[in-house]
Amino acid sequence: MSIKPSFAPRVLRTNRLIRPSSVVSRSITSSVRPTVQTPLVKQYRMASVLQATAKAAHSAVASLASAAPIKVGDAVPDVDIRINDLEDKVNFSKLPGKNILVLVPGAFSPTCSSQVPGYLEQFSTFQSKGVKDIYVVAVNDMFVVNAWKEKLAGDKNTVKFAADDTSALAAKLGLVLDAQAIFGGPRLKRGAVVIEDGKVVHVAVEPSPGEVTVSHADEVLKTL
Repeated sequence: MSIKPSFAPRVLRTNRLIRPSSVVSRSITSSVRPTVQTPLVKQYRMASVLQATAKAAHSAVASLASAAPIKVGDAVPDVDIRINDLEDKVNFSKLPGKNILVLVPGAFSPTCSSQVPGYLEQFSTFQSKGVKDIYVVAVNDMFVVNAWKEKLAGDKNTVKFAADDTSALAAKLGLVLDAQAIFGGPRLKRGAVVIEDGKVVHVAVEPSPGEVTVSHADEVLKTL
């Protein structure tokens, strides 16, 4: 008679995988690492370049404005500026007789556009006082000056319009206006200069560029 055991031995399975709980898995995957933004070197460089450019522009204006203002008895600066088109030039130091330079900060600006008409309307009166020609001078390119002339004078070929596009004449006259806040760069101070045979005989510069007083056509006529 054989005796059989009444129980079967358990077999331990060692190949069973122990998986982490879903709670642990979610906690690991949901953690977000903070993003650290690196400095934008290009933006810093651009800002530095813009600051340097603005500083250089202001220094250039200050240098132009450092010349002594022209006065009665001085020689008219020997400078060529554009007139009529890109090819024609005028040099006021070489003009014969008596001529008037009407200096304006910028074409098409409201105050400048109110300063010029008096000279257009009274051109014949100026001629009767011995004035050969009147020149409106602005620190603008020739295309802008011509467009402004057409708007103000139309087909009248009396008062002439010239472009001091590089501010060369403004600098030599010592009448540079630091107009960066309004026009973005150096311009001419508002005024009127009477010249005769290469010499300055009258200078009227406005104390405020936003007003037309001493450089008004009526006031300049009184000095002739």
